[in-house]
Amino acid sequence: MRRSLLVLFSALLLSFAPLFSANAQEDLKRELEILKDRVRQLEEKLKEQESKAAQAEEAQKEQRKELSTIVEALKGIEIGFSATGVAQGSVDNDKNEGIPSDRERKDRVDGSISADLEISKGIGDHGLATVILGGAYGDGIDSRIPSWWGINGDAEGEQRVYLKELWYEHELFDGKFVFTLGKIDLTAYFDANEVANDENTQFLSPGFVHSVAIEFPDDNGPGMRAQFIPLEVVEISFGWGEGDADWNELGQRSFFIAEVGIHPSFGKLQGNYRLYGWFRRHHRDEGLSSWGDRIRGISDSKNGWGVGLSLDQALTPNISLFARVGYQDKELYEFAWAWSVGAEVRGGYWGREADALGAAFGMAMISDDYKDFKRIADAEPWYDKDESHLELYYRFQLSDHISISPDIQVIWNAQGDDRFSPVTIIGIRGNLEL
Repeated sequence: MRRSLLVLFSALLLSFAPLFSANAQEDLKRELEILKDRVRQLEEKLKEQESKAAQAEEAQKEQRKELSTIVEALKGIEIGFSATGVAQGSVDNDKNEGIPSDRERKDRVDGSISADLEISKGIGDHGLATVILGGAYGDGIDSRIPSWWGINGDAEGEQRVYLKELWYEHELFDGKFVFTLGKIDLTAYFDANEVANDENTQFLSPGFVHSVAIEFPDDNGPGMRAQFIPLEVVEISFGWGEGDADWNELGQRSFFIAEVGIHPSFGKLQGNYRLYGWFRRHHRDEGLSSWGDRIRGISDSKNGWGVGLSLDQALTPNISLFARVGYQDKELYEFAWAWSVGAEVRGGYWGREADALGAAFGMAMISDDYKDFKRIADAEPWYDKDESHLELYYRFQLSDHISISPDIQVIWNAQGDDRFSPVTIIGIRGNLEL
């Protein structure tokens, strides 16, 4: 009986086996389809990620390319910064209270500060582009002691931040010809001097930085200069600038200057000798008549002109001398002749090689025509003296970038006025160069 039941149960299992096998196959197919869908989804996501990765890589390439372009553009850029502060006080200026002035002739301490940021970039193999931004505050002590020679050459007056210079310079023929064009400072190229040419580190008075017998443009403005170097020791330069430094009506108030420079060396001792002539056109609306015409009441416009010489010569490795002499039209200007002499002694003699001691004396010699004008037209016969100026400074070079310079100046007969009692100006200057 048991045997019969076992045979019957086995027969039933065998009869249902195809049904079980068919169901399993359907389940397997469904699972395979699900797996295929998942694989497709994964492949799509992978392709999407690969596409994003390719896009990111392309973006990175573009960024690297842009960065490389910027880095390439920045190559060769040079940046410089300088700042100068000056404080000066007068002694015995109160004795001149009776002489008219824009400000009180009191013994006071006045200061000024200025700063320059210079950015230069080489253009090709022979070009140079430069922009200089300037900032200044304070008019210094000059307004308390008006003089032809000037006292603080670094003072610029009102508080301002401005575009000081913007120019392009190019060299041709292996550097034998150079031209500069833009908003330029012509005093940087003409009447130069190794001993007396920088109010930030050398003599502070403007009359020792450049000849007061040159009527340079009123400020940095549109201009150009060209320099030709026919021989190693000879330079020939020409310059043009707008006299009023204005960009309107260019050429109406032109300033022209030409200079020949000779630069001989005597052993290791360098010398520089510069001879120049200049011309400045005055527009008729300026009303700058000659002194004679002013006496006669004639309103006209007379152009200015002058000639001059600037020289410096090293006597030893530590001693250099300088001299300037200039003449300007006596019929137009208050003084006709101006001259100065001086010396710089470097600190090598006392173990301070970077230090320097400077001394200079100069005179602005009053014009006879101006004396006649003051005597006849203004009834002021006391304007008949030559203005004299003395300056001494010592530059302590505290580091490669910082210097401190005590400075003493003395003025006699300011602006030719023989009523003027001598005034002593004691000051100090600090300079930072980076």
